[in-house]
Amino acid sequence: MRIELYGVLSEAAGSTHLELPAPAEGTVSAALEAVAYAAPGLAPHLPRAAVAVGDQLVPRAAPVDESSELVLLPPVSGG
Repeated sequence: MRIELYGVLSEAAGSTHLELPAPAEGTVSAALEAVAYAAPGLAPHLPRAAVAVGDQLVPRAAPVDESSELVLLPPVSGG
């Protein structure tokens, strides 16, 4: 599974993407746990990150598999 990272997330990981096996549980939430394990610098940011599959924002319970490409978007602040 490919994980695309943007903004502060790519800075924290030191890369614009990660390649990880799909989690056995098969949900976005489980995939984020795997991301936090693979790149511990991302862990503090993940609770506030938005997750998209393709161009669609998805909830943490959404299903994922090996062919999924997740896009992690950092929270936006400002006015």
